[in-house]
Amino acid sequence: MFERGFLATGSSLALMEPALDRYLGKVKAIWVASVVDEELERGFAIWAKRVFSIEPLFVKSCASIGVVRNAYISPESLGVDRWLGILAAYHLEKRACIVLSLGTAATVDVVDKSGAHLGGFIAPGLSLMIGSLTAGTRRLSVVPAEMVQLDDGLGVSTFSAICGGCTSMLIGLVNNAITQLRKCIGNDDFGLVFAGGDAIQLIPYFPSARLMNDLVLDGLVYAMQGLEPLEE
Repeated sequence: MFERGFLATGSSLALMEPALDRYLGKVKAIWVASVVDEELERGFAIWAKRVFSIEPLFVKSCASIGVVRNAYISPESLGVDRWLGILAAYHLEKRACIVLSLGTAATVDVVDKSGAHLGGFIAPGLSLMIGSLTAGTRRLSVVPAEMVQLDDGLGVSTFSAICGGCTSMLIGLVNNAITQLRKCIGNDDFGLVFAGGDAIQLIPYFPSARLMNDLVLDGLVYAMQGLEPLEE
């Protein structure tokens, strides 16, 4: 079993060190899922070796882990956060599933009941949609993303129309994935797994979906340990 720790965002590694004091001498391994550039990864590795005397292991996307198979022609080019989300969602559902991550970008991945990743979509997330809309359209005032509440109703003001438009696009993204999966498996026996900072706002439109805030971290454990439920 793993202790659920804490998450620090927007902080430098040095500022995290006091909070990590209680883990000194206890850490046996450091596993990393990274989508940043190599220079930042090297900086993290240097920091980890200085603080913990451990060489961190960076997980990469690959062709398969257990029964879960990557659909990409170049498996390593699939974002590692998506790959780990796929692993975790399939382990959780143990059947066909659709994985939505809604943050800066909106990503959707589709997996059949055998564990085969069928592919997915990448689209702008809520903040990117709003930012591009207001930046590229002169008469639309800037709307802070944190003010937007997802609502698929018809807008009766500029603000509510933006909310309705963005919501409808995200709902359509998920519904298209559902349509594609139904074509492949011929039934409705599949799960919906949502993750990411904005995903909670989409749950009311897909009430059967599970919200898993630690989906990528769970997938990291499965990838690095090869847990039994993912094995044939």
